[in-house]
Amino acid sequence: MTPDAEILLQTAPPSSIAELEDFLPYLVNRLASVGLAVQNRTLGQQGINTVMLRTLSVLHITNGLTVNEIAVQTFVDQSTASRTIDAMAASGWVERRIPETDMRRREIILTEAGRKLLRDCWPLMEGHCARLTDGIHEADLAACRRVLARMTDNLRQGES
Repeated sequence: MTPDAEILLQTAPPSSIAELEDFLPYLVNRLASVGLAVQNRTLGQQGINTVMLRTLSVLHITNGLTVNEIAVQTFVDQSTASRTIDAMAASGWVERRIPETDMRRREIILTEAGRKLLRDCWPLMEGHCARLTDGIHEADLAACRRVLARMTDNLRQGES
C-alpha cells in the first residue's frame, strides 16, 4: 500500500451522512446506480437495456463469442447473459451458430438488425455521456479515466 493510500483508510464507520457521502466506494456505487438507472431509461426508448447495449457493443467489436465470454465482457453473471441473449435472439438482433471448426462451441453472432440497433442507440449513449460529463474539464476527465482504470486493476489484482 502506498503512503497516500494509508491516509484514505478509516478505522471506524462514518459518523455522519457527509462522511458517508465522501467515502470513495460509496461515491462510486452511487454514480453507478444513478447512472445505470438513467441509462436504462434512455435506452428504454429503443426497447433495450444496458446489458443488451453492452452485448451489442461487444459483439460489434468481437463477433462470435460464447454466452460465458459475453457474460465476462458485459459484467453480468452467466444466467443474466443467457436470458439477455435469448431475448435478443427472439427480437432478431443476434443468432446462435455452431462453427465448423469446433462443433462443441456455441457462438452468438450479431445480425444486421442488431448492428442497426446499435447504430441507432449510440447517439443516445453519446448524449448520456455528455450529460454525465457536463461542465467537467477534459483534463479532469482524462485523470478520472486513469484513476478508475487503476482502481479496477487494483481490485482485479486482489482477485488473482
